Amino acid sequence: MDTLAVRRFYMLVRVREFGTAHPDLFPADSLGARTLAELGDIVERLHASVMSESSGRSAARQGTVSKTAARQTLRAALEAIARTARGVAVDTPGIAGGFVVPDGKNDHELAIAARRFADDAAPLAAPFIAHGLHPSFVADLQAALALFERATSGRTTAWEVHVGARAGITAAIDAALAILPRLDAIVENLAASDPARLAAWRYARHVEGRSVRTEAAAAAEPAGPAEPAAPVPATSTPAA
Repeated sequence: MDTLAVRRFYMLVRVREFGTAHPDLFPADSLGARTLAELGDIVERLHASVMSESSGRSAARQGTVSKTAARQTLRAALEAIARTARGVAVDTPGIAGGFVVPDGKNDHELAIAARRFADDAAPLAAPFIAHGLHPSFVADLQAALALFERATSGRTTAWEVHVGARAGITAAIDAALAILPRLDAIVENLAASDPARLAAWRYARHVEGRSVRTEAAAAAEPAGPAEPAAPVPATSTPAA
């Protein structure tokens, strides 16, 4: 969550706690009680989204590390086969052209190359092994490809969880902010003669720091009247 979302989340938690601490302001079946219950449900959903967003972000970061390592392993296997193909080409001209490692970091191209290498190298295993590759080099390549694809899929899934949770956070906060004016009116009216309780509500309701709404209001504030230009001193006419 960004800083403003975090501050709003804590504000909503404080508002819910205020309602729990002052039940006489929200009698059963009143509009205030129903609104407070609705807000409580939103806060629960928001908390679940916050936890999901955090775990998704952590899993996505770990997935990035795993995917990077798997890509390096797969690329190393491809490069070893391509290098060996150039050696095999000394006695079998033209073979090296079928084993070219793609440039760049395009995952799709890398995976396609790995499948093609495995298919093309299998019937030529003997000369590749004679040039120093391990007898299981084709199976090892296929295992490296499978690991790479799992890492890619896992990272994608983690990011989807992260992005979905962020959308849930935004939706929950928007829903909460939409109903808060009800509670503002109810508490301000019912606690008008109780300065201590009113101060407690305003503290709970306050979003720490300079909010987006405050900045927008400041930007929309009409400019003051322009200062009058300083008078130009009169030029004295020298005596004749």
